Amino acid sequence: MTKGIVLFAQNNSEIDYVKIATYAARQAQKYLQVPVSIITDSPDWLRTSQPDHPFDKIIGIHQPNEVQRKQFFDGKLSSTRLDWKNFARNQAYELSPYDITLVIDSDFIINSDVLKTAFDKDVDFQIYSQSIDLAGWRSNQEFERINPQSIDFYWATVFVFKKNPLMESFFNLIAYIKTNWNYFRKLYNIEGVLFRNDYAFSIAIHIMDGKIRGNFAIELPGKMTYIRDTDILVEAVDGTMKFLVGKKDFAGEYILAKTTNLDVHVMNKFSLSRFIDGGCGV
Repeated sequence: MTKGIVLFAQNNSEIDYVKIATYAARQAQKYLQVPVSIITDSPDWLRTSQPDHPFDKIIGIHQPNEVQRKQFFDGKLSSTRLDWKNFARNQAYELSPYDITLVIDSDFIINSDVLKTAFDKDVDFQIYSQSIDLAGWRSNQEFERINPQSIDFYWATVFVFKKNPLMESFFNLIAYIKTNWNYFRKLYNIEGVLFRNDYAFSIAIHIMDGKIRGNFAIELPGKMTYIRDTDILVEAVDGTMKFLVGKKDFAGEYILAKTTNLDVHVMNKFSLSRFIDGGCGV
């Protein structure tokens, strides 16, 4: 069976997701040693801006008419409202060229081989529900349940699936939830109108489990470790990453945090992009 990694990259006016995905792909390939493919609405830009890209396959998609906008932070005191193109994740099943696929966000930076074992597990679907915020003082309630009275939260940031009829049904269900998002967000008491893959995956898992806590989704090795976009990546060298993590009750002030051989979801795309360009994210 073929094994590989797939990343999604859809640029907006200020964030070059293709560039970020190229860096994330090199990290993934270095530690997991499997081919990496990219799904993007900017294949020409990829070939022009990243001529030495590491991708096994470049899979082009069309940008749909529906575009959401959200606030992107760059540390606590700076933010801007930009297009948020996150509607293609349900196409991972049909577009992946591999029998067993690890899907990662372009801002999920791999610094270890922890996920390597996921390819060899005899299960259909693996995903993270457990997570760790590098700022230990913040509440992570929003990443435990999709709201305090509702179902368990799952991260669509990273997951592994096998191509089989069961998983095809799962991704078809996610597409159905996306198409009928207004209904499902009200049914599951989700605040706000923005479609989020995390929520769609969480709802789909709940339905696949028969609306009880079941075993359709198996936890990935390790835990989802993240910084928020109000934090800042400083540098990343040889598996070690340094961050400025926001202080409690002191907006715009930070403490230094360091990780070694730990995969990290770096939500601040601006600082990640600056690091890729010049070696420092500040």
